[in-house]
Amino acid sequence: MADSRTLRRVLTQTSVPAPATTDRVVLVSGAAPVLDRAEAFRDGFGAVTGTFRSV
Repeated sequence: MADSRTLRRVLTQTSVPAPATTDRVVLVSGAAPVLDRAEAFRDGFGAVTGTFRSV
């Protein structure tokens, strides 16, 4: 029997160049069930992924 429920989420992704390569990226994804706060979620996610650094 199929499940007919719907799950709505905010989904955002950021690609970051992979270290020591020019043809690969690291894909960072985030999801949250906060549709009424979607813009704030995206802003926060962008702030965090903007600090991504490889060590």
